Amino acid sequence: METIRAIYENGVFRPLESVSLPEKFEVELSICAAPSDDRPLMRLAEIVHRFPDNPNSPTDFAAQHDHYLYGTPKRP
Repeated sequence: METIRAIYENGVFRPLESVSLPEKFEVELSICAAPSDDRPLMRLAEIVHRFPDNPNSPTDFAAQHDHYLYGTPKRP
């Protein structure tokens, strides 16, 4: 299953980004309101709730994020 964000206008759902579906491809839509951009902390809380902590994650990830993301040497 894939999530595609869309806007409903003039009786038509218009995707907010390009989709790779053939013309007249039939889909089933489940409607839910998109999170409001005026409450970024609430959006962040929703994301954190969907992705629980990984016990195998390094404990110094925040301090050494460049090392883990880009392979730079660890900072002292």
